[in-house]
This record gives sequence, C-alpha cells and structure tokens, in this order.
Amino acid sequence: MHGPGAQIPGPSQVAAPVARAWAVAAATAAVRVPALNAESDAWIVRGWADVAVGCLALDGPRPGDSGPGDSGPWGSGPGAAGPGGAVPGGSGLLGAFGGLDEVVRAMGVLSGGRHAARLRLLRRFAGPVPRWYPDARPVAGFIRRISGIAWRAADLVAGFGELLLSTAASLPRDAPCPLVSARQLAWGVRYRPSPSDAHITLRLPVSRRLARRTWMCLPGLASPGTVIAEVPSTAPPLEQQIWRGIHEGAHLDHLTSLARRGPLAPSSLAPSPGEFGAGLLIAESYAMAVEILAAVECVLAGEGHAVWQLGAGLIERATRLPGGAHPAAEFADLPTLAEIYLLGPIEILADGAAAAALPDELISSLRDRWRAACAAYPPAAAFGSAAARLIGRSARP
Repeated sequence: MHGPGAQIPGPSQVAAPVARAWAVAAATAAVRVPALNAESDAWIVRGWADVAVGCLALDGPRPGDSGPGDSGPWGSGPGAAGPGGAVPGGSGLLGAFGGLDEVVRAMGVLSGGRHAARLRLLRRFAGPVPRWYPDARPVAGFIRRISGIAWRAADLVAGFGELLLSTAASLPRDAPCPLVSARQLAWGVRYRPSPSDAHITLRLPVSRRLARRTWMCLPGLASPGTVIAEVPSTAPPLEQQIWRGIHEGAHLDHLTSLARRGPLAPSSLAPSPGEFGAGLLIAESYAMAVEILAAVECVLAGEGHAVWQLGAGLIERATRLPGGAHPAAEFADLPTLAEIYLLGPIEILADGAAAAALPDELISSLRDRWRAACAAYPPAAAFGSAAARLIGRSARP
C-alpha cells in the first residue's frame, strides 16, 4: 500500500473487469451534463476524454506501443494486442478502454470538435480508434451566448486580478518550486483551507495538452482513491506551481471531502460526483474560490511571485470567455463551463447557491479564512461586497 502522496511510476493496473466497470460508470456519468444541443455534445465528449486519461492509468498503453505519434515525445509504434485482449463480438477490449468504448458506441455522438480530437488521440493508446467514436468536426447546432451576469462577473474578477498585479510589484519574489508535483502541492498546503494528503501521484506518458484534467478517483486504491497524474508540461514553473499547488490541490481536497461522506452508489467503482457534469461545476467553483483566497493570503504573506501569477490567472479566466478579449478555443462550445470559473467563486465567497452544494467541512473552513483575509486586506472585503451585490440581482439576463 502506498502512503500519502506516494508516487507510482507507471499505470495503476487493476483487474480488467474492475477497470471496465469503472470506465462504464465514469463514461455514463460524463453523459449527464447541464447543457443542451451542441454544447451538450461537446461537453460529453470532453468528459469522455477525461475518462480516457483514467483508462490509460488503469490499462496502460498497449504492450510495445509508445502511444499516438502526435501526442508528445513518445512517438508511435505498431503495438501488440490490447491490455485485456480482444472480446469476440464485443467492443474489442476487456479493460477500462473497453468500458469506454461500450458507452461511446451506445450514445452515438457524431462529432465533438477539438474535444473529440483529444479523445481519439488518447484512445489510440489502446489501439485503432473504433469507427463509432465521434470525429473532430465542430459540433453541429446552437451554442448559446455568454450571459450578461457572466460578463459582469468577468469585469469584477479581471479588476481584482489587475489590482493583484499592481500589488505584486511591491512585494518580494522568491524563486518558483521545482517542477515536481509533490513539491508544488506541498507549497500550496498553507494556502488551501482544507488541505489533504491522501492522494497517489501517478506518472502517465501523455502531455498536459492531452491530460487536461489530471485529478480523479480510481478503483484499486484505499479510500479516498484520489489520484493526481504527473505529466510533462511546457508551462512556466511559476504557472505550474500555482496550477498544481492551489487549483488542482483544491480539487484533491474536494474529492477527499466527498469521499468521506461514503459511497453514493452501491458500487465503489462509481466516479466521484465532483468529476463530471453539474458536480464538475461545483468543483471548479470551489477551486477558483480557493485561488482568490490564496491570492489574498499570498499578499499578506509577502509572496509577490504567487500574487502576480494568481492575478494573471484571474485575468486569463475573465478574458477567455467566448466573445471575450482573448477567447480560448477550448471553451468556444462550452459557455456554461467557461462561465463557472467566474460566477462559481463569486457565489461561493458571497454565500450563494454554489456554497450550499459544498461539504460543510470545506465551506466552513473557506468562510473562516475568507473573513480573516477580508479583515486584513480591505480590497478583498470590497471584492466580496461587490460579489454579494452581483449575485443578489433578482434577474440574470
């Protein structure tokens, strides 16, 4: 048994039927998204790509295969049989990828844009991509516009980010942490209100471009079963430190807290409710609220380098909305998900609806730390008051 934060150098392989059952449950959970029409298809396929990262962790690449040739530095190879072998008349594989294949085939989603491109690259680790997988054409259909309240939230968050950048200029700047997951997460512990250390660190042969979500719950591990994948990244060390130590660390804390509530399904193979669909919106809301809190606490601690990066991160989230100053292609067909990085933390910090959806132990600790931060740093109190006024509007056009 591996201790807290222990590293596993390769795939966390479990018995093929267990891996397959987990993948079926996870891929099914990824279908349940709070969106309609083309946005729904895009979101589902994005979720399946995240499931595929977990499949790779459980199954590993095909023996003798180093993965898809355009996924990074591993190149490609002819490969051998899949990890679980062929299933006559079935989806082709026994393990986790076979379970993902089963759900993808049943749903019949035709296209998924860039999300489908990522899904197909990950699926190639298990062999040729089945013909029923969605292709990389843009999703067809209506995509709603960003809501008016989201634009107002963007202005509020971007303004606070600009203030942080100005503040950082007068603070000392230390060198960033080494590009080591454990070191980055350990640095972030002091700035996360409910830090946990029950996760396993797993190295996977994919770049961060493919493994967009690296935090997950997997079978075959002691409770809470939380895993963080360490993957090569081209991000600057400081950016990676904040992303890993604060944002992804907050996701691990959230998963651990949810696991303490006990299994929400008869089978422990079900994914965490914080990984997909509406649960993912709550998870991202919490992680962003922790980022805003951490930014203020870093100001108080005199960590200028972290304050600058956290401020820049808030500006990036505010300007990447579809139709914004610097729209991100990743969210072009996902307006609901793009909005939540702004509206979600505002609702949590102002005790709105998102706060009520969090476990009590998380929200109480966050509230206590936020109150203390606002008392010590008046601009945070002003931000909190503006957030409360924004979500207090009776109409949200």
